[in-house]
Amino acid sequence: MAGRLCGICGTKLADDLFAAVTGDPVCAICKQKFIGGLPTTPASVAAARIRLDLEPGKYLEQDNAEEARKILGRSR
Repeated sequence: MAGRLCGICGTKLADDLFAAVTGDPVCAICKQKFIGGLPTTPASVAAARIRLDLEPGKYLEQDNAEEARKILGRSR
């Protein structure tokens, strides 16, 4: 069994501390970038997927480590 995946980028939620603790259907990076402080509902995930033009079964390709670096304002 592959386990649950982030509804936006496809990251395994068991590997994401935020999602493992909160039970959210998205990883920490996608929560910060696409959902924000709003509650994470199926409708908010669907709205983010529409804005990103993601077809069913497709996920956003992103480097979560690089995205975290940008969010935290860290230099390389």
